[in-house]
Amino acid sequence: MSRQKASDMECGNLLPPSPSRGSQKKKVPTNRRTPKGGIRLLSFSLIFITPALSQTEAPAPKQIQNAIEAGLEWLHKEQTKEGADAGSFGNPRYRTATASFAGLAFLANGHTPGEGDYGIATDMAMQFVKSTMTPDGYLGTQDNSMYVHAICTLFGLSYLGRSSDPEKEKELAEWCRKAIKLILEAQKIRKARAETGGWRYSPYARESDLSVTSWQLLSLHAAKQCGYNIDDDVFDSALKFINNSFMETDEGEGGFLYRLGTSKEPEPAATGVAVFMKGLFDKELDDKVKRSLKYLTRYPPSWGGRQYNGFFFFGSFYMSQGMFQVGGETWNSYRPKMQRVLVDNQEGDGRWGFPPDNKPQSYPAGEAYCTAMAVLILSLDKQYLPMYQRQRSLF
Repeated sequence: MSRQKASDMECGNLLPPSPSRGSQKKKVPTNRRTPKGGIRLLSFSLIFITPALSQTEAPAPKQIQNAIEAGLEWLHKEQTKEGADAGSFGNPRYRTATASFAGLAFLANGHTPGEGDYGIATDMAMQFVKSTMTPDGYLGTQDNSMYVHAICTLFGLSYLGRSSDPEKEKELAEWCRKAIKLILEAQKIRKARAETGGWRYSPYARESDLSVTSWQLLSLHAAKQCGYNIDDDVFDSALKFINNSFMETDEGEGGFLYRLGTSKEPEPAATGVAVFMKGLFDKELDDKVKRSLKYLTRYPPSWGGRQYNGFFFFGSFYMSQGMFQVGGETWNSYRPKMQRVLVDNQEGDGRWGFPPDNKPQSYPAGEAYCTAMAVLILSLDKQYLPMYQRQRSLF
């Protein structure tokens, strides 16, 4: 495994810097027609959600499903079908993560591995990702990134139990065990007290950040749901790290820092993912979540914008998952706005591109990354994936 120090990345940045933005084609919007009898949300009654944000007209369910199906069809067509890279997408440096996101998008919509075109595409993606594991169980060697490792692990755990081949299931279960073991060992690396319990880019890192930590926790959460034995201390330690990253702000608000001791103020994406993690692991809603939700009302979904810090899809994934785990009127208010943004910005051929203000680092991942992430966000309510299972409605 490479022990090279990972380059510093901002919250939500999966990829190292690249000078190339890639070409931006003119969008041909689809699904823009306002549905007849469209649903208009009622004013949100919770005191920390402002009524002004509750007036978005949601896309019709048919529009949302059409957008999902068009995205999946585009991914299926774009997937490499032959050769050593069969099952992957795009730039060689990011193929494992992108293949995992695409595979998760197919699984999130109920497609069974090996059955039908999308099931075969899912199977091909899994075979490609499996082949990239190093002998010690690491999946992020190319970028020295625990982001990639966790995303691939999550794909494997989401796939587990869906194959009708007992031998393949046994092999995948062992593959997942090795990947999980590496995550657990990386948390044990000696760190400063403020960094203890979290993860950063390398398995050997002595620092932690909220973004990388969330992906490791999401993988471990899925592992526990799949029957792997994960000590409660692992989650308790990580939750302590997350809670220590909270900062109060003015007017009864608060949010979470991307890096405790380095970040100067809360960030929307970091706050969204902290709410997501606390929704998974806290027993009940606490004041940090209440304050965070009030803070997040400043940042309604939009096609880019400063709340995403140049990383629209990671930020949207974080905030959508956080609102979904809280549930109730919080999710009912946020969901139509996010759906509207994604449906209105889908290309005519089914793919999604990057917002104009997206940072250049993400562009080498390509539009398969964008498309898979958009489909994953739009598929949240289906709850087919382990990571989508709502633990409770906090309201």
